[in-house]
Amino acid sequence: MPQPTFPRGSEWRKWDLQVHTPFSALNNGFGTDFPAFAKQLIEKACSAGIAVVGITDYFTIEGYSALRKLLADEPALRALVGDDHAAKAAGILFLPNIELRTSIIVRDPKGADSRVNFHVFFSDTVSPDHIEEHFLRETKFTAEANPDSKDERWALTPKNLAELGKRLKEQHEKFRKYTDLFVGMMNAVVDHSEVSEILEN
Repeated sequence: MPQPTFPRGSEWRKWDLQVHTPFSALNNGFGTDFPAFAKQLIEKACSAGIAVVGITDYFTIEGYSALRKLLADEPALRALVGDDHAAKAAGILFLPNIELRTSIIVRDPKGADSRVNFHVFFSDTVSPDHIEEHFLRETKFTAEANPDSKDERWALTPKNLAELGKRLKEQHEKFRKYTDLFVGMMNAVVDHSEVSEILEN
């Protein structure tokens, strides 16, 4: 009979629930080389003894989906990180974490306004396709400048976010140095109560 990983019952474990990927257009500190990102992530998580990692992207599940495919491809994983790290990675729980910008604005002690972001975590037993189809496509976003508009509501997809960004770049010169997707994500907001209702359903 196999021995349990944690035979003493409750134990302190290290978790990092907000690790952004190259697919996080609003917070990408990793460039566009996903294999290089995955290699660094897995090696650092293994070396630090991290038990749970939240794979985080703004408005999308793409980073988690790409990592999940890599972890399922044992030969590719071993070629990327080596046998030892590949074996240790199998013991790490990777969870999908979608970060959303809401229509709620709060004022900090210095008087500056900022939007409230919140995170939606899913079990690793829920497939990225299911999350895409039954959560992201059901979630609607509006433009930050007009968060209460009922006429301009789009399904939360990269294509629609990029379309919003393209429109805003045509209207505002200050956005033209950025990609369509970045501008769309920077200006998209969701209603947190609607998101909660979708999750409940």
